[in-house]
Amino acid sequence: MTLVAQVAFAAIGDSTKFDQDKFERIGDTLYYKISTAEQFEKLLEGVRIETDGYVVGLIEKDLVMGKDTLHLAKNKMTVDTSGRCTNLYLNGQGHTIYGLNMSRAMFYCVENLVENLTIANSRFENDEGLSAAGVAVHLKENACVRNVKIRNSVVKSVDIAAGLVAYNDGAMLNDTNENSLVSSTNIAGGLAGSLRYVLINSRNSGRVSGRVAGGLVGTGDKLGTDGGTITGCSNSGMILGNGSGSVSVGGIAGYAHRTSFNSLKNTGLIEGKSTSGTLTVGGIVGRLDSTQNVVDCGNWGRVHALSGKKVYAGGVVGLYYGELQMVGEQLSRVSWLVTSYNYGPVTVKASEDFAYAGGLAGYITGSLISADYNRGTVKNEGSSKNRYTGSLAALVDWCSVAGNYSYVDTLTGSHTASLVYEFAGTNNSMYRSYYGGVEVPPVGKYSDDLTNMYQKDSLVSLGFEEMKEALQIYDGGNWVRTDCMAQAKTDTNTVCTVKVIADFFGDSDKPYEVSFLEEEGKTPVMPKVKTPLLKVVVSARNISVWGLAPSRPVQVFDMQGNLVTTANPQGAVVNLMVPKAGVYIVRNGSALRRVTVR
Repeated sequence: MTLVAQVAFAAIGDSTKFDQDKFERIGDTLYYKISTAEQFEKLLEGVRIETDGYVVGLIEKDLVMGKDTLHLAKNKMTVDTSGRCTNLYLNGQGHTIYGLNMSRAMFYCVENLVENLTIANSRFENDEGLSAAGVAVHLKENACVRNVKIRNSVVKSVDIAAGLVAYNDGAMLNDTNENSLVSSTNIAGGLAGSLRYVLINSRNSGRVSGRVAGGLVGTGDKLGTDGGTITGCSNSGMILGNGSGSVSVGGIAGYAHRTSFNSLKNTGLIEGKSTSGTLTVGGIVGRLDSTQNVVDCGNWGRVHALSGKKVYAGGVVGLYYGELQMVGEQLSRVSWLVTSYNYGPVTVKASEDFAYAGGLAGYITGSLISADYNRGTVKNEGSSKNRYTGSLAALVDWCSVAGNYSYVDTLTGSHTASLVYEFAGTNNSMYRSYYGGVEVPPVGKYSDDLTNMYQKDSLVSLGFEEMKEALQIYDGGNWVRTDCMAQAKTDTNTVCTVKVIADFFGDSDKPYEVSFLEEEGKTPVMPKVKTPLLKVVVSARNISVWGLAPSRPVQVFDMQGNLVTTANPQGAVVNLMVPKAGVYIVRNGSALRRVTVR
């Protein structure tokens, strides 16, 4: 007779509730108290051979699988691949497992709860065409991974690679990928490879690379009527997409179908290239299909589309196919892109056939686009003659565009507009929006179908100071007044300059350096990450700093040694604003730079 936590699970909308207060004794339970590496290995073996009943594991101290906390276990361990699922409850009780060396994941399939655990300096690598993840290949419906972190580790696969769960049919809550590499030639997600249910209040600061790559999720691919949900998550890691066919990369998700996006942020570099196919790149998500809403999402990261036959790039979404449904006898749009915003520069370097680039979205259909804004530059470069650029979106179809604003100093392409370059097709509307910064028309091309409605006189061009004043009407609801432009309540920006985020290239060429050691194995052993060279760019009173020492604040001092402003890095770039012109010292760790603000 042993003790096991029975976890009751219920999900209502996008909220998730757990009740662990019910405990009962069950005679067929495998019960493990774990305080040594050998005992944890027995738990893994017990999960493999157990066919019925519960498996319970309570970790009572930190576990070191190698000879010390930096070394991997000498022998690589495998998990069962028969497809059997285990009713497992594992509670790490706040402890850390160091040096796991696994061929796929700790567990093949989990149908209960894994929680309160950190995995550090570990490797999960499969070169036999199978998926790999830190915790489980498959998380079943009604199961959960909660308060679990993977830190300074590596997950590699040629199929699906994920920081914690390859196939998620359950719930993931308050999980973290901290500086771990997740790499695949196919699908890669910082936490989940394929999301089919919910991911809430989680974050990624690791590097993710794949043909379809996302900072939190590789793909959100719920096929039923009720889609998955990603809420309250953030990415500050570098997300890289690469392949010969279709490539999709985003700060939160690479690709999603019937998945809702709420209150999400990206500050990391998003970069993709396709040698011969379609490339979709977005600060939040690369491509969306039949997705009902993108709400309160913000991007500060640089969005780079390096090459592709057909290219779609956006500060929030690269390519967005909204959903149309019959309401009575009328076809109506049911998708939203609302109260979302972009500060990150969007740059297309090359395209073969065409490229659509926008501050919010490159190409978007069947959606309401409202209460959004863009403050990031949009560059659509290359030799193609079909380079369409809009500060909000390059092309929209069957969309209502209302109550938005844009102020940028750079828009390039063969066809450009200060709001939307082209309204295509039918059932479009456009009214009440502000724009400024570049002297190009708000709209380049209007579809003349009779179902379209445009209030052209409500599109107003303003200077920077004029727009600050005009936007004071946006107050209340999801908006707040500031000393600069009106902002969404979820927007934490405090920099009041035309260009908030500086663009640069080259950091994605630097190899990821592992922090664990091994006696032999497939992953190259490299030294720990060296402190990068501090780089500083000044634009008006805004100071952009990158090449940051990890976990060290960025500080700005005047020449009398007084601290003027400081910030803790949340991504690759930190932006600070000084109150007046002068000479300042920028410090990060042991690195110092002298700058002049004019």
